[in-house]
Amino acid sequence: MITKDDFILITGASGFIGTNLIELFEEKKYKFVNYDKADVTKLDQHKYWFEGNIMDKKRLSEAFDKFKPTIVIHLAARTDTLSDRLEDYIENTEGTKNVVDEIKKHDYIKHALFASTQYVYKDKIIPFGLKDDSYAPHTVYGISKKMDEEYIRNSGMKCKWTIFRPCNVWGPWHLRYPNELWKFIAKGMYVHPSYKPVIRTYAYVKNLVKQLDAIMNASEELIDKKTYYLGDMPIDSYVWLNALSQEMRHKNIIRIPKFFFWGGAIIGDFLRLFGIKLPLYSMRYHNMIEDFYAPSNITIALFGAFEQDYKKNCKETIDWLRSEYGKKFNYWKNYPCGKL
Repeated sequence: MITKDDFILITGASGFIGTNLIELFEEKKYKFVNYDKADVTKLDQHKYWFEGNIMDKKRLSEAFDKFKPTIVIHLAARTDTLSDRLEDYIENTEGTKNVVDEIKKHDYIKHALFASTQYVYKDKIIPFGLKDDSYAPHTVYGISKKMDEEYIRNSGMKCKWTIFRPCNVWGPWHLRYPNELWKFIAKGMYVHPSYKPVIRTYAYVKNLVKQLDAIMNASEELIDKKTYYLGDMPIDSYVWLNALSQEMRHKNIIRIPKFFFWGGAIIGDFLRLFGIKLPLYSMRYHNMIEDFYAPSNITIALFGAFEQDYKKNCKETIDWLRSEYGKKFNYWKNYPCGKL
């Protein structure tokens, strides 16, 4: 349980999840600091920023000595799946090791929470790992987070620790979707493959940070040396995508047989051999048609589901894009506020 004496150090809170987490912590009147190498995304959060890189052990130590946090939330990481070279994810592997090693130096820390990813496990035959330390990563990013988890589990930290695995996070302050998927939907260029449901676990970011807050305030037996998937209940991906389209365009997304996507993916693969990169290729095609869900029901049963109305959450997200903040994205800045 968080008390008035607690102080929270968050690594990487200038990013997507961190920005929303700070908004919640402001409402909760928690005491906290954002340790990040990058300045904040939301300008009025600048007062919480303490510049520092998790790769810089000296600076990291200075931050711990200055703020003496009783709770540490480690978000800082490279989170894309664009590279197939493990060394490109050194901030995940070595960076997390630096944070864990610093935590171990201080007896005043009572709880450490570490962000991992749903991507540490994906298996078509057994959809969920039988144990917390069952792994089947399918990307190099997932491998880097698997290594993080293994180091955490074997670290011997004296404080309580919890690993949380976010699932397909979306919502306000997402800095990639507005220039990719959401832009295609807004232009009416996105079509959905097949009429068969594709089941996914999504995490509306404002629900996710509330689940994280609930974990921070839970009893020791629920959180110490535990791993949880943070997200909403699994649904057909079309439900989410279509709710976004309805909010943006007041139109349903068109569905077409997946055969046409398969043909486009083959063409995309061929052109990539010559350095021509189309948005559709085999890996993306399979990602669009494969189920990939997680046992978020366990997290929801213990810590809450919060707002599960996708239409309401989509409206909140698109209202954010309609605001002045949306103008920082090339496509959206040409739209007057209140219109898409």
